[in-house]
Amino acid sequence: MLNNSLKCLLFLLSGVNFVNSFHSIADCLKVRQQIKTSSSPFTASTSLSAASPLSRRDAFGVGVATAVTLAGFVPSAAFADGGVGSSPSSPIIVVGAGGKTGKLVLEKLKSRGLYAVGLTRDGRDLGIGGTVSYKSGDVTKVDTLQEAFKGASGVVFTASASKKGGDAAHVDYLGVANTAKAALDNQVPRLVVVSSGAVTRPESIGFKITNVFGRIMDYKIAGEEVMRAAYASSGTSKSTYTVVRPGGLSDKPSTGAKGVEVSQGDILSAEIGREDVAEVTVAALLSPNAKDATIECYGSAGETMFGAATGASKLAKSLPEVPAKFVHRAETFEGLLEGVLNDKEMAQTGIVGGYKGTKIEELASL
Repeated sequence: MLNNSLKCLLFLLSGVNFVNSFHSIADCLKVRQQIKTSSSPFTASTSLSAASPLSRRDAFGVGVATAVTLAGFVPSAAFADGGVGSSPSSPIIVVGAGGKTGKLVLEKLKSRGLYAVGLTRDGRDLGIGGTVSYKSGDVTKVDTLQEAFKGASGVVFTASASKKGGDAAHVDYLGVANTAKAALDNQVPRLVVVSSGAVTRPESIGFKITNVFGRIMDYKIAGEEVMRAAYASSGTSKSTYTVVRPGGLSDKPSTGAKGVEVSQGDILSAEIGREDVAEVTVAALLSPNAKDATIECYGSAGETMFGAATGASKLAKSLPEVPAKFVHRAETFEGLLEGVLNDKEMAQTGIVGGYKGTKIEELASL
């Protein structure tokens, strides 16, 4: 067993949680801050005198940690087993960082003290600062992603078709395929793809209205499918994915986790603010839950009609009712993912839509 001081040292050095409680992690960071602001590496409380409560081995741990701190090392964040952390040499890559959702994801990662890289075609600085840096990368050119993903601890795909960014076939389909390939080739632990609710429900009004714009819904579901196939055929359990399907997007400020609902089956939907989508996306990235899973997220209050909240509604009347066990509410965004089933498990429930897009080109033709 590691003693607490060595656990703290390993946490400071690597960002890996060797401590058994969050209180201990917080204590480690407090010790680091105290050491950093102290005029002397060893104060009376860290002295090796006989009166010191530290053992020689504890003192050695504090001493090495002091040396690391004075050298200017900044620790990465640590998470529960199976989650994703980051470091300067192993950051989280956000693809499509120039878009509204992508930028919000970067800001959420920064607020957690995580190292992140915003990936855009021109590699421009988005002005977020702190632990966020930037690289260039083009989702239509897999070699640029291969280079950008080297050493990454996680990848978030937030790109989508736009006038400047490219059409749906090249961004939402080919782009997702290239991102999945580069993530798998680089053994990235977790890929999160932000897609859209209703992609498997062509009978719904939401699908029909949105799909008018360059058949974007067809290409989004095609992108999801080619990504899942790539992970299924990879033969590895070390690299996992999560698909996040938000409802109708707005620019409203976050409602907090209590104002968000997560469900599965692509049946329920409602409006949701991009900031809350970013929160759910980051939670999916960092959590040990939701591996190889697909979730829908939307505002739990639903739409507002005549001054009253309607709650989430079915995408189409013909769709089945959603069993309560597939609808998740929680006090935290991470809690919304507890109990989520993976895609293989959901396929056995009989409520998942089978639509995979129509008139989809072969990737090689794009």
